[in-house]
Amino acid sequence: MDELVKLSKPQLPTNWQYETSIKFVSETIFKWKNLTVDVAQELWIAREVLSKVGRNWNESSDNKTWAEYCEEIGSSKQVVNRWLKRWFETVHVSNNSGENEWYTPLYIIELARNTMGSIDLDPATTLLANETVQAKQIFTDADDGLIKKWFGNVWLNPPYSQPLISEFSNKLITELKNIQQACVLVNNATETTWLQNMLRECNSVCFIKGRIKFIDKEGNPSGAPLQGQTILYFGNNSKLFYSNFKDIGICLTKTEEK
Repeated sequence: MDELVKLSKPQLPTNWQYETSIKFVSETIFKWKNLTVDVAQELWIAREVLSKVGRNWNESSDNKTWAEYCEEIGSSKQVVNRWLKRWFETVHVSNNSGENEWYTPLYIIELARNTMGSIDLDPATTLLANETVQAKQIFTDADDGLIKKWFGNVWLNPPYSQPLISEFSNKLITELKNIQQACVLVNNATETTWLQNMLRECNSVCFIKGRIKFIDKEGNPSGAPLQGQTILYFGNNSKLFYSNFKDIGICLTKTEEK
């Protein structure tokens, strides 16, 4: 998926436990430059409960404040509020909404095309995004690429929100028997199950240095997610993948087990 869109704010749960929430956030591989969707949503819930609903919500909060919550996770409410604003009030790579505000830079697409020889299918995209990708066939939100059979050489930049990111990652793995090659662009969220699963199956990976500057409608490099990105390669051309991607990040290739 190539667009950057606003994250949806989660519903407040019927039950919420202060200590459970602190434990979840604190035990997650959690850096402000690598904020995950699940952690962002949990922080938003915690802020809403403690700041707006407050002491009448749940006795387990023990009259804790939002400022105290932030201190317990090793930050301050000013810092956390600033990052939550970026996630829920501005833009971030999120889901297949059809809003075409930001796109993958052409040079990334061309590196993938040069590696695979062609892009036959983009199973999570839009018509406007495909003006850059130029896949021979695409599946949009209306087509639902999760229920279609994939084929050929696949370019995939999946929706980044849950559960879609996990569903598209799992779909890719199940479709490996039907496709020839694939290049997948995702956030480098190495703590997540969905990325761990793809890393086990891919043949090569490039951890891109810095953060990709996504492209706006006018073709200007304007938008960047809060964390770095990873390109995973599935196929038999790992040497070509390395040759193409080595200048934009650290590339690793699996060796055959003896």
